[in-house]
Amino acid sequence: MEIYEVAQIVWKGIVWKAAYGQLSVKELLTILKGFGPMEVVRFEKPGSFRGELSLSLSPEGTKEITLYHLEVLEPRRRGYGRDALAFLRSIFRGVIHVEDAEIADHHGVGKKSQRFWIKMLDEGLIDSLNADIEGNHFFNNEHDKNSKDSKCNTEEPKFSNYEC
Repeated sequence: MEIYEVAQIVWKGIVWKAAYGQLSVKELLTILKGFGPMEVVRFEKPGSFRGELSLSLSPEGTKEITLYHLEVLEPRRRGYGRDALAFLRSIFRGVIHVEDAEIADHHGVGKKSQRFWIKMLDEGLIDSLNADIEGNHFFNNEHDKNSKDSKCNTEEPKFSNYEC
């Protein structure tokens, strides 16, 4: 039985590798530039943050980042999740969708992470949030807004981008 080493590269100060399966260095670079097949990749900026995302091109040619996981590694944490999102946005220059993601720390996740994602949507650091938080479905695009599965909160919006 052969054991394969998973290809990883350092690009923009972040270590990147395939989250599932194996990718060559060339395939990984093609995906990170937004031209390859949509694959989930793991990333880590040593000492700062790590997570998982996928990257694809929209039919209009813009990059779409889907973030599945983000973990802040800084012990103080405050502001580092925001910095991580701003950094990811700056290197990909595309829209960021968050798919049932949690921001984690070494002590677990909870209501703090839910408030974090809502605040990041409100501040424009993410473009959409697909998550059920305390029975409410949050989103920021026309498709989710009109979805029959969406549970709109009829109370006053908790943030400015919320629409029902």
